[in-house]
Amino acid sequence: MKVALVLALAILGGIALSQPVITAVQSLISRFSIEDYSGQGQGTVIIVIEEGDLGEDVARKLVAADVVKSFDAIYRPMLQSDLVIFPGHYEFPLQIPGAEALKILMNADPITSSVTIPEGFQIAQIIPLLISELNLSRQDLEEAIERANKDFPGPTLEGYLFPATYQFEPDVTAAEVIEQMTQRMIRELARFEVNLEDSLDLVTLASIIQEEARLKEDFFKVSTVFNNRLKQGMLLQTDPTVKYYYEGSIKSFQQGLADEENPYNTYVYAGLPPGPISSPGSLAIEAALNPAPGNYLFFVSINLNTGETIFSETLREHEKAVELYRKWLRENPGWDD
Repeated sequence: MKVALVLALAILGGIALSQPVITAVQSLISRFSIEDYSGQGQGTVIIVIEEGDLGEDVARKLVAADVVKSFDAIYRPMLQSDLVIFPGHYEFPLQIPGAEALKILMNADPITSSVTIPEGFQIAQIIPLLISELNLSRQDLEEAIERANKDFPGPTLEGYLFPATYQFEPDVTAAEVIEQMTQRMIRELARFEVNLEDSLDLVTLASIIQEEARLKEDFFKVSTVFNNRLKQGMLLQTDPTVKYYYEGSIKSFQQGLADEENPYNTYVYAGLPPGPISSPGSLAIEAALNPAPGNYLFFVSINLNTGETIFSETLREHEKAVELYRKWLRENPGWDD
């Protein structure tokens, strides 16, 4: 390998070699045998490519993990390719030819874990989903949420874990997951020119709209109802806030409506509840900021299958709509009223 050493010294020392000489030297180098595996390999290993890793770093990692047999088996093909190395976790078979390892580097996407948080999910639903999809522990998630809550205006972090699809690396921590979700909410608020410190009422109202509306156009009308009630000092009288306090489980909802110990009971207490009751999406946030024109003070769904909803300005109109809702329930037994 003396010729290879001479070439390396020439490059490092800045010695200028003519192209014919370089070509001749390269021809001599190619005669030397490179240790390389043959076949498809067996087993797999995960290689982590860090931010800032160079080709040499990646080659050494592949050799150390026994993906390739020698440094030159992978590094020389790298030099002859247009390889761009992206950070991430990559899965490689063990003991494969350097050319095959290079193909994986050039064509494979980094390994990630995907998790989708639906709009309207509550922390009590988000935590089990993250445990299942990302193999995180409940304790770590709860501790991360508690720590993060100190930087947010609500009584809990409820409402500030933005609902979206996220891609995480396999070794992601609970703290990193919560950080990404909360930062996504901060960016969403900024899109509507809302500062985090001024966001509690908005996110709380948006979370209620998220729970009450089903059809896109109704989000803005539901917002109208609640905004009009707030302006007039009326009770919001929204069922999801009452149920939130009981974590979705209540033996008698009618008794719950009169429960004065429930600070989220909008049938007893005027104004918004102490904080959000779910994670609102972009549409709910937009609707909270931009209620539809109108004097609506009431609404009721009259078809729980389609979500068809009637909005009313007066109690008399609303009572007629409620009769349609009750009629639908009679004709569709089995629904939980």
